Amino acid sequence: MGQKERVSNKEHLLSYDEIIAIAPNLSQQLNEESAFEFSKQLYEFTNLIFEQYQDEKEKSNIK
Repeated sequence: MGQKERVSNKEHLLSYDEIIAIAPNLSQQLNEESAFEFSKQLYEFTNLIFEQYQDEKEKSNIK
């Protein structure tokens, strides 16, 4: 999955209010403008972890 494809999945991004509801202490570090970038990076990081999990699962099924 290319970076452009990952970034275009905006429906998976969290809003500022959703982020603060999950982690209230982030309200001191984030504002509504920076929340988008944070959410995008969080989504990309989560996606990388999921891809690695799938790769590891596939490798274990091959053995």
